[in-house]
Amino acid sequence: MIIEILVGVVLVVCLAGLIFRFSSMFRLGRVFDRDRDTLAAQVFKLDYFGTLFNTLFQVRLFRAGKLRWLAHTLVLTGFLFLLGVHALDFWTGELWDWYQPGIAPFRFLRNLAGVMVTVGAAAFLFRRLTPSRINRDRLRRGRRFRVRGTLSIIALLGLMASGFVTEALNIISEPRFDEMVETFSDISGEPELVHLQAYWEKHYYVVFDQGFLPAADLSADLDEGRELNEAYCLECHALPDPAFVSVPIARAVQPLGFWSRVLRLDRVFYWLHFGLAMVLLVCLPFSRMFHIIAIPLATARRRMTPDTPRTDMGFLDLAGLSACTHCGFCSQVCSVTPDYLVSDNPQVLPHMKLDTLKRLAGKGVWDLNTLVRLRSGNDDCTRCGLCADICPSGIDLVRLWTTADTVMDRMGCPDNYTTAMDASFREWVGPETPDAASLETIQHLPGDVAVRNRPDTLSGLIADADTFEHCVQCTLCTNTCPVAAYDLDKNDFGPHQVMNLLRLGEGKMASGTRMVWHCLTCYACQEVCPQSIRVADIMLELRCRGQERAAELTIRQLKGAS
Repeated sequence: MIIEILVGVVLVVCLAGLIFRFSSMFRLGRVFDRDRDTLAAQVFKLDYFGTLFNTLFQVRLFRAGKLRWLAHTLVLTGFLFLLGVHALDFWTGELWDWYQPGIAPFRFLRNLAGVMVTVGAAAFLFRRLTPSRINRDRLRRGRRFRVRGTLSIIALLGLMASGFVTEALNIISEPRFDEMVETFSDISGEPELVHLQAYWEKHYYVVFDQGFLPAADLSADLDEGRELNEAYCLECHALPDPAFVSVPIARAVQPLGFWSRVLRLDRVFYWLHFGLAMVLLVCLPFSRMFHIIAIPLATARRRMTPDTPRTDMGFLDLAGLSACTHCGFCSQVCSVTPDYLVSDNPQVLPHMKLDTLKRLAGKGVWDLNTLVRLRSGNDDCTRCGLCADICPSGIDLVRLWTTADTVMDRMGCPDNYTTAMDASFREWVGPETPDAASLETIQHLPGDVAVRNRPDTLSGLIADADTFEHCVQCTLCTNTCPVAAYDLDKNDFGPHQVMNLLRLGEGKMASGTRMVWHCLTCYACQEVCPQSIRVADIMLELRCRGQERAAELTIRQLKGAS
């Protein structure tokens, strides 16, 4: 009765959490809503077949990474089996009259499913403890990123471990044996009970009170016990040996049989196992596990087309934000990852932008500097679509980046290019050191949103005169540049002139030129340079420097407007 009440309460809490999450998507979706199509119109445009196919077979994850697909498949198939055949065994018994959890096939399959989930979850945990180069910076920046998602994995591993231990303690438990004899047999006399105990001690590994039980190697006792076992027990309780994980644990803890009997450790671990399952169910709507529900919703959204900005709606965009698992695939293939390596702005990386967008949708503008950093990182995006193509959750990331620009425009946060082009020469070059208030604001930002600005020095290539001082102004780089060829009249400087500005010590002026901001980093200039000057790399670093300067000016403007 207590179990039914607890399960009912937990299901109500879980359902309320799911309703809250979905209602939040509708409520917060207005931030991303372009007010064109109705929800009913959007429902008919969903890709139902693709959603079902990807949910069942994880095809997008398979394309992204075979080992991760294997880990997810192990967890998914194993957990679904345990949920349907073990946790909901009262329904399983209704479907198959011959089903009994203690018979050989199900003991083996239950242990096999537990091992599958354990191996898959252990692979998840190993990956979190040994992150990729891109994710390592994310872990370094705050405890929130280290803990998020890891607790769910640990809870899942704890659920599997407690399940194995619970079964092992049930195997050796004398009180459990007594309960079964009293409930399912009519054995009342001591001789028959002793014979059955002798048989179960030898073949079922039960630990009995040794002061009561006679020697278990008596053939007569074993023969009588086998007959009693076949008459009363074998239909529901076959030999436990097929439980290839629980039986070794049971034999290992047999020396603790006395304490297990006195303390009823079988019940203790049963309630621990049950409690972990309830905790996971309660946390489903509020943890990273919500991606189990959010990923099908994100996958259902058809990919962005030229008509999308006219008919876009915000609900499934927020579902996409919730579907992100921070796997890091998108950042590993991102074409502008070099910008992150130069600028140290984590908002360049797609999986970091997703996290900030989710917080922005939930909390609003909690920090102007974060907004500027996000806008700066999103400006670097070329909308090449590599991140969306590889995303195993099926999130249409290009749609999100486009929508994010619209949202930040509405918030009055211009892109860095607009700030740079609209700034006067005096504003852009400005004093070598910003005013004390702005510098203090920039230097005291929390972790992953701090604007990395070194007002006194340049960095990397543009700080080393040897990288550009050998330029002979041959103009080969400018003649090769596709940007200069396409729009020579509106470009204020060519690549060779940018190198000349650096030789004159005007790095800040160079970072504000149109050439730097229009550069495609195609490396044509660098390939033809007779002096082997790293022209494209220098242009990239100058643009990152310009991004920092534009972000600083935007912060000042927003603070002045507020």
